[in-house]
Amino acid sequence: METALRRRAPDITRSEIIEKALEVAAELGASGFTLDAVAARTTVSKGAVLHHFPSKIALLEGVIDHLGAMHVQTILAEAARDPEPYGRNARAYLRATVNEPSTPEDISIGRVVMAACAIEPGLAQRWNDWTERVKVDDPGDPVGADDALMLMLLADGLWMADIFGTHKVSPAQRKALLSLLTPGHVILDVEP
Repeated sequence: METALRRRAPDITRSEIIEKALEVAAELGASGFTLDAVAARTTVSKGAVLHHFPSKIALLEGVIDHLGAMHVQTILAEAARDPEPYGRNARAYLRATVNEPSTPEDISIGRVVMAACAIEPGLAQRWNDWTERVKVDDPGDPVGADDALMLMLLADGLWMADIFGTHKVSPAQRKALLSLLTPGHVILDVEP
């Protein structure tokens, strides 16, 4: 019976560890993000954590992959709602980033990811690989390529403003920005 309890599907264990890593990032920030802190929250031993993620960098890779997959899924779902094919994913990237203000937990997680990417270039490349997946699916429109890049850079800038608290952007301002940046294409779920 005890053996059956110990034999968990590896993907379930990995998912639990990543979820607990996100909790640690959200609550303790970059300075508190340690393997020990994550292991203390899981239902498995630190040895099991190290089996799945042999280093802090490996755990951060798992976190980035998890967040990247969620981000891409959100963007592609948003893009599916947009009837105009050219620039669809760039507009969806903007809407997915700008529609709602970041929560305090999102900000803390974002800071952990940004700090990790600044220290370890391979992690930054890993996040970039996820972002590229969204660009690949966007139909080519040479005339609109610069506009699409502009929208994605603006989205990243607004996200950075949330992360660092440099500009307070209200829901009404977010709605106005979306209307200004994507005239005729705005699909909103945000109340002013």
